Amino acid sequence: MKRHFQVIFEALLSVLIIVDLLLMGLMIAGFTVGIMPSTVYNISNYDVVVVILILIDFIVFRIRKDKLNGNWQFIRENWAYIFSIIPLTFICFNIFQLFGFIDVIWLIVFLRFYAFYKVLRITGREVRKYPSKTKLDYATVILLLVLVIGSFLFFIVERSVNPEVPNYESAMWYAIVSMTTVGYGDIVPVTGIGRVVGTILILTGMGYLSLVTATLAYSFVDLFRKESRKAADRVEKRVISYEEKMDELILKVDKLEEKIDKFE
Repeated sequence: MKRHFQVIFEALLSVLIIVDLLLMGLMIAGFTVGIMPSTVYNISNYDVVVVILILIDFIVFRIRKDKLNGNWQFIRENWAYIFSIIPLTFICFNIFQLFGFIDVIWLIVFLRFYAFYKVLRITGREVRKYPSKTKLDYATVILLLVLVIGSFLFFIVERSVNPEVPNYESAMWYAIVSMTTVGYGDIVPVTGIGRVVGTILILTGMGYLSLVTATLAYSFVDLFRKESRKAADRVEKRVISYEEKMDELILKVDKLEEKIDKFE
């Protein structure tokens, strides 16, 4: 039960970390074209939530395990995991207001990306088994890159001619809505390049959704096959056990018949 809880918790944490990486990618793209401080504050607050969950994972599943084993090998070998617990984004923007220091922002994002990458390699160890077989991990990277680059290009080409795209946040919203194939229709591209970007976003989202569906189906089938194999192995062991007991019983009956014959 504890093992299943850890797998579920770390699967959820891995998804939240990927979303955090996506938001930081959108944030760094937004800094080059202009992004509202409120958006950065919200991203920083979300980063704090992810940090708290990483801290829980670190204490419950890492520290306690090392303590029970009588060593601190995990801490020595995974210092980036400890670094990921520090909410750098929240400290730099929500507390110190470092919006004008672009070099510092790039350094923070690089450090966060590296630390979260190391955490994902640990927390997503069980989660990556199925995606690695179906190449969903590569597709996820491509999806994030298309979303970040697509929102950036859409804002560049639409901001001066489209009144529905007054800021980068609007371009982010359009990219997310298009990629999820929801299509609210509140933002419509007016330039040719904007339409091309929208088409790429839609096709990428549809392809990724199809791959996710296939991965889920594969994982369920594979899980069912493993459970069926375990059940068959248990039945086989029981049959072998019953056969051994029958052989012992037959042997005892034969010995009893021999004793009866001698007695007669």
